[in-house]
Amino acid sequence: MRLLLPLLAACADAPADTAPAAPEIPVLAPPADGAGFQVSMFGTAPAGTEVWLCEVYDLPTTELQAVNSVAYLQNEGTHHMTLSTTAFASTPLEPGSYDCNELYANSSVMQDAVMMFGNQGDAEGILTLPEGVAAELPAGIQVLQEVHFVNTTDADIALYSYLNAYTIPEEDVVSGIWGGSVRDETISLPPQAETTEWSRCVMNEDVQVQFLASHTHAMATEFTIAPFDGVTTGDIFYRNDDWHDPRIEQFTTPIDVPAGQGFEFACTWMNDTDAEVNYGLLSTDEMCNMAIVFTPFSVTAACEVVETSDGVLWEG
Repeated sequence: MRLLLPLLAACADAPADTAPAAPEIPVLAPPADGAGFQVSMFGTAPAGTEVWLCEVYDLPTTELQAVNSVAYLQNEGTHHMTLSTTAFASTPLEPGSYDCNELYANSSVMQDAVMMFGNQGDAEGILTLPEGVAAELPAGIQVLQEVHFVNTTDADIALYSYLNAYTIPEEDVVSGIWGGSVRDETISLPPQAETTEWSRCVMNEDVQVQFLASHTHAMATEFTIAPFDGVTTGDIFYRNDDWHDPRIEQFTTPIDVPAGQGFEFACTWMNDTDAEVNYGLLSTDEMCNMAIVFTPFSVTAACEVVETSDGVLWEG
């Protein structure tokens, strides 16, 4: 499903006695009028730093948008980019730029935000829902776009993040989507040791799973997903061993998951430091998250955690 998009970056020729001009920021052409909309975000990652940038703004639309596919373009090496809505929060955020660490220090912000799109690893690509399936977005809703980037170089990097949303006519919509993230928030990785933790969750409503994805940080060596029927775990069908590129798996034939059945997801880490590492939001902390997108649209549908390897339950 991934298609390469043309990059328009170019370096201007410079006289021999001057330093080369910095590359221009690539440009992603927006959808044609009436075919969708574009959102974007820009920033800077100073040399040798980790930045987690958040931007709050209103969606640039005046009518309901039935989004069937998206195209994205961002810096190579971006840890993740997400687009969420805070429209359901009891107190909407003030538009503007934020340090995500400070923003999410208020835990209610993370709990209130509903993710609409997320991408990890790939610098560019296209994701398309099945024919007639759409994410329906109300006009002008408030959104929160975030970019997490670790700059390991000795030069500042100009950050860019584009998302094109392509729509279909409302009369062509036959089903909507919903989803979420199930997170292990009780990670405990002893020093100089390999650790595996797993969680099992079951759906509280019948769904058809369209996408699954993983998310970890640098110590992770493997992430797996297997079916769980409420009693036993089946064979692993999703595996990722590269935390830099935690692929989004789209299923040509959606997975039918009746209520009471779901998945077991597991993470293996190698902590080669002399300190214990726990769950956290920075790249020096660790995560073990399974993202799930399904049809039909239902805000009450979720994969509810029923058992974990360390005996702690968490529902996401």
